[in-house]
Formats: sequence, structure tokens, C-alpha cells
Amino acid sequence: MPVPFDLTATAPLPGLHMVGTVARRFLISYPVPVETLQQYLPPGAECSTYDNSAWVSACFVRMDDMRPSFLPKMAGMGFHYLIHRTRARLPFPDGILREAVLVLQPNINKRLLSTFGALLTGVGFATRPIEFDERDDDWHIRMTTGSEILFDATIPKSSCSASIAPASRFPSAQAADDFLLGVSFGGQWKRGENVLKLLPETHEPWETVACTCQTHKNAFVESLVGKEVEADHGITMTEIPHFFGITPVRSQLR
Repeated sequence: MPVPFDLTATAPLPGLHMVGTVARRFLISYPVPVETLQQYLPPGAECSTYDNSAWVSACFVRMDDMRPSFLPKMAGMGFHYLIHRTRARLPFPDGILREAVLVLQPNINKRLLSTFGALLTGVGFATRPIEFDERDDDWHIRMTTGSEILFDATIPKSSCSASIAPASRFPSAQAADDFLLGVSFGGQWKRGENVLKLLPETHEPWETVACTCQTHKNAFVESLVGKEVEADHGITMTEIPHFFGITPVRSQLR
């Protein structure tokens, strides 16, 4: 059964798909000028903006029990991934632009899953060490390649609440959640290709919890804006069942 394009972000997926539990997720978001993302947009796509900026989010997930939907939890696998992503209006196969996540830089810490995912879905991940430490007062996320630090951030536990920090460009945690998480498809495109790959991704309803983030290093966003960056805010969730499509929807680009 094909997945409808108007799927909501909390809808179950029909047919065979992957399922896992988000043990901990941080969506750490940075405003960037729209023009810095033009090279990453597939033909016909448009950046989605909020407060006159595009938004790049570092999406870190500690996933547990990932397995095909017909298997029990005990057959699942745990892993970490860290994806830089933005929200964009992407061209779907029926020619309509729809709001979706556009993957900019995908990373995962298990080579087996990177290889298997590429073979199964055609969506590629870089395999890199991604560390996640929960300490008494904070959480620490770090991604490296060789001796180079690509991402390094600390989230103070005391900063997490239902209210977003007053300095945020979003008026509320719910407004940030609606803009950054309220979509149900993710797309990946490589420059020069004439196909955009779209995969459905949904999850059960979650509680919106906002936090602050101390960014020590974000090499990807720094490469866009040419300077050190600070996050506008973070959103976190925990113990949320998550659903991923297996077969990508392929949209031919003009």
C-alpha cells in the first residue's frame, strides 16, 4: 500500500516499514541566511523560512530497538545518528511542492546500518563516531572524523522546560516544534542527480520540551556562515516510538 503524500507527522505507516524507539532526541537549531543553502536545494525546491531565516538543525538521536515492523523489540538494534537538516518545500512526484525535511549531512555510528540503509533505500549516511554522554547536570554530544571535531555541544538539564528561552526567535516552544518537526517526509538529493529520494518518517505524539544548547563546535553550520555559531534553542524528546519507510518515493526533477 503506497504511503499518502499528505501523511501527518504522527500517523502510523502502512505496510512493511522500520520501527524503533527514540530513547533520546535533541533537535538543535540555528538560523542561517537563505542564500547559504541554495547549493543544497534540488531543482524546483524552495527553502522554508521563519522570521526571515532558513533553519539548519543538528538532529541527534539515540535509537533503540530498530527493526522491521514484523519483528519484536528483542530483535532490534541500537545506534546513534546525527543529521544536519533543514525544512524546505520539495517537489513530490505529482508536481506539488510540499513541506518536508531536506537532509543536508547524514551521519550514523554503525557501518552495518550505513551500508544496509544505502542498499535498501538508496539513502546514504557517512559512518562516523558519535558520542552521547549523560552526566549529572547535562548531556554532551560529540561527533568526530579522525582527529577533527565536527560537532560538540552541551545541553544543561536545568534549561529544559515547556517554555522556550526568551532570547529565541520563536515565540514559544510549540511554535518551534510546529515549524521544525511538523512534517512527515524527509528528502535526500545529491548535486547533479535528477532524482530526489523521499522517505516517510513519523512518530507517536510527544511532549514539547525546549532547552538551551552550548555549541562548542558545529563544523557544518560554520562552513555555511563563515563563523562560530550559537544555537537559537533545542527541542528534546524521549522514549517515543518512531517509524521509517523502507522504499523511497522517487521524484524526477526537471
